[in-house]
Amino acid sequence: MQDTRPGLFRTIFRRLFPPRTVEADALTWPEFEVAPVLAFVDVDGTLLAETTTYLFARILRRRGLIKSSFILRALYHGLQHRFGRLDYGRLVAFGMKSVSTVQLSDLEKIAADNFEQHVRPRLYEGVEEHFAGLRSRGTQVVLVSSSPALVIEPLARHLGCAATITTPVVIEDGRLIGPGDGPPCYGEGKRYWALRWAADHGIPMDLAAAYGDNWSDRALLGTVGRAVVVHPKGKLRRLAIEQGWSIARPRSPARRTRGRFSSGT
Repeated sequence: MQDTRPGLFRTIFRRLFPPRTVEADALTWPEFEVAPVLAFVDVDGTLLAETTTYLFARILRRRGLIKSSFILRALYHGLQHRFGRLDYGRLVAFGMKSVSTVQLSDLEKIAADNFEQHVRPRLYEGVEEHFAGLRSRGTQVVLVSSSPALVIEPLARHLGCAATITTPVVIEDGRLIGPGDGPPCYGEGKRYWALRWAADHGIPMDLAAAYGDNWSDRALLGTVGRAVVVHPKGKLRRLAIEQGWSIARPRSPARRTRGRFSSGT
């Protein structure tokens, strides 16, 4: 009997995260008259319309390294994230337990495959050009994400980022064991780690910019000199208008490159 679960997961995911459209007069990516010294950039929903951890979990399941139930758990947490209600500490603990038997080196190789096959083709239009332009003007681009570092590092290398900030984890005997010290890099935790990074590098936050897409990103967005919100809705959109933040609505490449998304590896 044919396994219909991949199609079911895909249907559920598309219902939770439908393709985003762009108004004709929307700003694609902001132009800075004076480039920020530093740009903190969220990933999921900000650089692509999907969740990198979900894409990574899906490829792990297809290679028989995690159970199908993890995908449903990832979808559930993705829905919570969408509405800014995610208990990320619990998600990290669950995720670490699920892959604790897999060597970190193997996970890193799979993460590289995941980026090339599933993440890179889904990046919003203009992502590479926009951040390459900022880097050419001296901006340090730092990814700030709740996703695991090993999932984010291939994207950071692709964009030429100065650093990545993610939730600390404990590694023992070449395996991920569990969360490390400090808060998860989510919500107020993103602000906490961004402030620490900027302080360690002697950069005032009023010279920094931040990019986010979710209500949970508001703490970081409100801490920098220039905030950019991507495809905001509801409360975040109202807050962005109230605070005078830039609103970006880049196009998704999903329809244009749909055939590139069919890889099942």
